[in-house]
Amino acid sequence: MKWLKIFSVFVVLHAIGWVGTHVWMSLNPRVNVVIADTSFAMRPHFSAMQTWIEDYAANVRYTRVVVGTDRAIIGPLEELRSTDDIFRTSFGRSSSEALAALRDSSADEHIVLTDASLSASGWTVVRFGE
Repeated sequence: MKWLKIFSVFVVLHAIGWVGTHVWMSLNPRVNVVIADTSFAMRPHFSAMQTWIEDYAANVRYTRVVVGTDRAIIGPLEELRSTDDIFRTSFGRSSSEALAALRDSSADEHIVLTDASLSASGWTVVRFGE
């Protein structure tokens, strides 16, 4: 009977740890910025990039995904009506300077979806159309 009491204490402590971690992570989510290159050259890859963003958001826990284009931050993904809003227009060529202006120091991770022509210092680059 003594082993059952000791086992129960460990189960309760383990459950408290899991619940505490869940509450803490839910109240303090990570912030990841995902920027989509909406230049004319990337237009054929918009559907693949849209799918990548949806899959990424579905597979990260305790993370707020903020999306934008190479011209401006749009906002949190969960507040958008659809991911189609990201790819409404195409602009000219993207540049590293434009990405540097979008770099948010409060974000935990910065991801840019682009082709091989853009090099982005300080960004995780996901390449499309190589």
